[in-house]
Amino acid sequence: MTEAVPVRIDGVELTLRVNENLLDACQRSAIELPFSCRAGSCHTCLLRCTEGVVPEQAQRGLRPSLRSLGYLLACQCQPTSAMTLTRPSQADMVTSCRLLTSAGTDASFRFMQFETTRLLTCQPGQRLLLVTDAEPAPLIEVTAACPETHTVDALMHCPPGGIFPSWLDAADAFGQEFEVRGPVGGAGDGLAGKADVPVESPAPAPDPALWTELDGGATVRAVLEDFYDQVYEDPLLVPFFHKATKDRSIDKQYSFLKQLMTGERIFFGDRPRNSHHWMVISNELFDYRQAIMVRTLEKHGLTALQIARWTRLELHYRRDIVKSAAWPRHVNGVDLPLDGYANETLSAGTLCDHCGAVIDAGTLVKYHVRLGHISCPDCASGKPKVLVSSDGACDAAA
Repeated sequence: MTEAVPVRIDGVELTLRVNENLLDACQRSAIELPFSCRAGSCHTCLLRCTEGVVPEQAQRGLRPSLRSLGYLLACQCQPTSAMTLTRPSQADMVTSCRLLTSAGTDASFRFMQFETTRLLTCQPGQRLLLVTDAEPAPLIEVTAACPETHTVDALMHCPPGGIFPSWLDAADAFGQEFEVRGPVGGAGDGLAGKADVPVESPAPAPDPALWTELDGGATVRAVLEDFYDQVYEDPLLVPFFHKATKDRSIDKQYSFLKQLMTGERIFFGDRPRNSHHWMVISNELFDYRQAIMVRTLEKHGLTALQIARWTRLELHYRRDIVKSAAWPRHVNGVDLPLDGYANETLSAGTLCDHCGAVIDAGTLVKYHVRLGHISCPDCASGKPKVLVSSDGACDAAA
């Protein structure tokens, strides 16, 4: 993009600067938009384009059904022309499922239980739409959902003039794969609804013998240095370490593992749930990270039993890390704001985190409550700041 481009979202018009993506522009302008990895992996910052041309890069990794509807990833979108954007609709989201059981011979409904490939934050009474070429399509009404196992109990309703899919009553129906859209209707209809937050996991039982077996921590340090070399080169994992240096990540994890293994209170950082509270991490991504760790442990000569003892400590915190939406940070019994913007009058001068301009003390600014990023009045207005270069030429701030 070589020139500023106007974009309208939530009825607000903002102008993107040269080489600025939609997510950065929304944050600069104090427009709330869910986000996590910033690299197109988590698909949290979905938006839908209703007017304008969607750049190809902005749709990479999205399923064809979403691309055809104009969905894009804000963190990957640098518009080339004017666009109008809306928030995503839960009804457009498609989830792959696998049938576990089905029963009933009633002409109008069947009981079914199935598991989903991603966590569906659906509630009893909400509806899922079966993806099928049949018209009219059967409707699936949720009766119970278990987030821990990704299982859903539901009734499939057959609309007047419709028919149930043939596989539902087949003798070999177990394992049948199908897709649903939604959920729609009822509580929790919003795409970015708050996920249920489980009780924080207590620390696992320590294993001081493992620390001793690993050369008093020398092998732990070597494993972590090797592991984080791989993580910081991995396109799926490195986005979650935005602005965190590799050495800092190694040091923190070393202290945390030493405390877990020895039981000594030497780690003073956030526990896993708070440190990962903003990260949208699926079971698949968690397992992907664990596979890299296991390969690294094998490379450094750990036995199968030692690897099992090491991974026991990390897997203990799976439920504090895996989630389909960000959680608030919980401190001293209080949930801190997860996202959003607030106003603040500066008591001392500072620099704008978006354009670098000087902001004088006494200026009313907007800041992101989680990131702490400050927008000067020009940036918060959604318009590009014009800078005059030494040769008199005018350029939009990059």
